[in-house]
Amino acid sequence: MFKIEETGPQIQGNDVRFRIDLPGIEQEKGFSAKVYVINKRGQFDVNIAADVYELKPEIASPDEDELWGEIARNRWCSDLIQMESGTYLYRFEISGPEQGNGNKVRSLYFGDPCARETDAGVFSVFHVPVENPAPWEDGTFKLPPLDEVILYELNVAEFGGTFAGVAERIPYLLSLGINVIELLPINSIAEPTRWGYMPIFYFAPEERFGGPAGFRHLVQECHRNGIAVILDMVYAHTDRMFPYQIGYERFFQLWYDDHYSDEDGLHHAPNPLVSAYDNFGKKNDWRMQSAQEFFAAVNAFWLREYHIDGFRYDHVNGYLDRKPIERNGGIDWYSQENRPTFLSLQDLSKATYQESRNYPRFLSTPEEASRIIQIGEDLRESAYQLSPASASAINGCWEKRLSDVAKNMAVGDILLGDLGKELLLTDERFDEMGYTGEKNVGDDTIPAMVVQFIESHDECRLFYMIQNQKDCGDTGFEYRNGLDGQPWWKLQPYAIALMTSVGIPMLWAGQEFAENTGLTEGGMVRVRGFRPLHWDYFYNVESSTDGATVLPLVNLYRKLGNLRRKHAALRATRENAREEYCNLEDKVLVYRRWKNEEVLIIILNFSDQEREIPVPFGHTGIWVDILEASYDNVNEPYSISVSDSSTHELVSIPANFGRILRLES
Repeated sequence: MFKIEETGPQIQGNDVRFRIDLPGIEQEKGFSAKVYVINKRGQFDVNIAADVYELKPEIASPDEDELWGEIARNRWCSDLIQMESGTYLYRFEISGPEQGNGNKVRSLYFGDPCARETDAGVFSVFHVPVENPAPWEDGTFKLPPLDEVILYELNVAEFGGTFAGVAERIPYLLSLGINVIELLPINSIAEPTRWGYMPIFYFAPEERFGGPAGFRHLVQECHRNGIAVILDMVYAHTDRMFPYQIGYERFFQLWYDDHYSDEDGLHHAPNPLVSAYDNFGKKNDWRMQSAQEFFAAVNAFWLREYHIDGFRYDHVNGYLDRKPIERNGGIDWYSQENRPTFLSLQDLSKATYQESRNYPRFLSTPEEASRIIQIGEDLRESAYQLSPASASAINGCWEKRLSDVAKNMAVGDILLGDLGKELLLTDERFDEMGYTGEKNVGDDTIPAMVVQFIESHDECRLFYMIQNQKDCGDTGFEYRNGLDGQPWWKLQPYAIALMTSVGIPMLWAGQEFAENTGLTEGGMVRVRGFRPLHWDYFYNVESSTDGATVLPLVNLYRKLGNLRRKHAALRATRENAREEYCNLEDKVLVYRRWKNEEVLIIILNFSDQEREIPVPFGHTGIWVDILEASYDNVNEPYSISVSDSSTHELVSIPANFGRILRLES
C-alpha cells in the first residue's frame, strides 16, 4: 500500500534520512541510486558543490507491507545524515543498465515524486529542523450545501499573482456572492507560463505562488470568510519531468497493453504510474492498483494537510482504465468507443468521499452526508456523470452545452431556441440517464448538480466573440484593449441567464467586468499564455446617472449573486423550472422558477431595443421586479398587477437586460 507518510526526507532535529520508492529499480539487476543535496544559499554559487549521498535498498521487516499496488515498492534510503540548520534543495539520480543495450548509464536528475515543497527547476525542498506550520484556526468553518454554491474559477497567476494576492481580493469575491473558489492547478510545474495542466509534483503547492505557507494562509483566510476552496487536479496525464517518467526513461520502455503476461491479467509494469499512451502528456495508467493508490493518497493529503474542500477532476474522459481501440493507425481519444469504464473515477471519488467524513467541516451533523465537492470535467456528459448509473461520488460536472449556445449566440448576435433548454436542463438526456439530482454513496444520499457556465479558462471570452463576431481561430491570444465605446452592456442578459439557471453557476474570473481575451482552439500556445486580468475594466469608463465608479456589469453580478443566495426558487431543481415564452426574432425568453410558495418569472431581452413581452403569469397578485428593487437608487421598482391568471400581460423589458419578477401577494 502506498503511504505518503513513509516517503520523503525523514527529519529528526538536525538528522536527515532520505527515502524514495523506486519500483523496478533493483540492486541485484545492476541499479544504484544517489541523492544530491545543497543548501539553498549556495544554489547559484559555482564554488559550492552539492553533497552526494548513496542510497541503499531498505530491508523490510517481516510484517511490513512491501507492495505498492501489485508491484514491489523497492524503497531506497540513505544513512542518517547530520546537517546544519537551513533550507536545502535535493534531487535524485539512478544509475543502471540502459534499455536496449545494457550499458550502464545515469538518469537525468529528477525530483522527489512525493516532495511537499519545491523550488525552481526540478528541485525538491526540505528544512532542517522541520518548520512546523501555525495551527489551523478554521474549526468552525462548514461547507455550504451544494444547492447554495456560487462557484468562481480562477488562475492564481492571472487573478492575484500569488496566494497572498488572491487572499487580498476575498472582499471582492464576497461582494459577488461567491462562496466556493475553484483554483486552476497549483501543483508545481516546469514552466511558469503554463496554466498548470502538466503536473510534476502532486503534493507541493507552486513555490512561485507562495509555496506551502502561502497556500495555507489563503485557505485559512477563505475559510475565515465562509469561502470553500477546491482544487483542479490533473490525474489523466503528466509532464515529461514527472519523476517516475524522467527518472525511468533510460532504463525501461513505457508500456502499452501487450505486456500483460500475468495469468491474472494484472499490470506489473516496472513504472508504477506512467504508460506509453500519449494525449497532452503520457497517460497515467489507472489499470494499475499502484496508480489508484497513489492518487487516492494525493487527495487524502490535500484534505488533511491543507484543509481543501473538494476537487475538480480534469479531463476524466481521458482516464486510461481500459485498452483503447485503435483504428487506421491512430486512436480517437474522444470517440464513444474509447470512453473510459470510469471504474477509476468511481473508486477514487468514493475513497475521497469516505476520507472526507473524518473532517467536521464537511458534516453539518455527524449523521448527515458529507458536503465534499467532487466535480468531473466530462464536457456535455453531465447527465451520465451525475446519474446513479455512474456509480461514483461525483456530485458536480462541467456542462459545456450552455457555453456552446452562448458562444453561438454571441457570434451571430442572435437568440437560439436551445438556450431555455440548457438553462433549465430540460434536455431529455437527463431523463434517459435516470438523473434525479441525487446519488447514493454507501448509505449516504448526496445531491448531484450540473455546473453551468458561459465562460471558462479553456475558451474564448464571450465578450471577445461579441466584439469580433467570430472565434479567435489560430491567432494565439488576442484582445481589444479597453472598454471605452465597447458594448459591454450586451453581456447583461447572459449574466442574468447564468445566475438564474438550474444547477451550480460558475463564473470564470473577469467575466463580471467584460474581460475580452481571445484564445486559440488548438496547439500548445493555448496552455502556455499568460492572460492577466484587466482590473482597469472593473472601473466604469463612462459617466453614470447614479455616480457609479464601478462598471455596471460588476454591480449586476453582485446583485444577482445576492439574489440567488436569498431566493430559494433560484436554486430549485429542474422539476421546478419551465420555459414559458420564446421569440427568436425579438430575442426574448421567459421562464419560471419556483419552490414551495415562492414563484419567480425571469425575462431576458438580448436585443438592442426595449421590448414589450406577453407573459403568462399563471397567478394573480402583485409581481415585483426584485432585480430592479435591489439597486439602491430605485425607490419604486417595476411592478405589475395581474387579476386574471389565464391571460398574458405585457411587460416592458429594457434593451440588453432582463427582469426577475416575484409574486409578492
